[in-house]
Amino acid sequence: MLLAPSDFFAGLRKGLKAKLPAGLRDFRTVRGRGRLMKVYFREPAFHYEAWHHTGAGRLEVGLHFEASPSENDEAFDFFRSRMVEVKAGLPRAELEPWDRGWSRLYETVPAARLDDEVLERAVDCLTAYVVALQPLLDEFMRRRDENS
Repeated sequence: MLLAPSDFFAGLRKGLKAKLPAGLRDFRTVRGRGRLMKVYFREPAFHYEAWHHTGAGRLEVGLHFEASPSENDEAFDFFRSRMVEVKAGLPRAELEPWDRGWSRLYETVPAARLDDEVLERAVDCLTAYVVALQPLLDEFMRRRDENS
């Protein structure tokens, strides 16, 4: 069944909350304009994102670093040094610098349209990203805070 973006992202939030382990269910969400949702635990600048690229027919799922350029560089370096570990749990994940000095650790899944099948894949993919990456993100933030 075809889903409106608002219904798709509401379903993604609900599905994520249901699938995550109990210790990771206390997240916050921000709906961006149109076809975007951000999920974060501590700092909105370091967030998971689901973004429907309509023109490409893909749904991007990943962890975005959208803080200051220096913090983004530190996060990029931290995760780059752990890509073997990351790829063990997320084999399709790619780490790259991005727009405005930001970086992202992400993958895309086919999504010509938003429907129940894409929603199910998105919930599974976003859950896998949070489970695999949140302990590393917590470690990065702890180290960053200790050094500041």
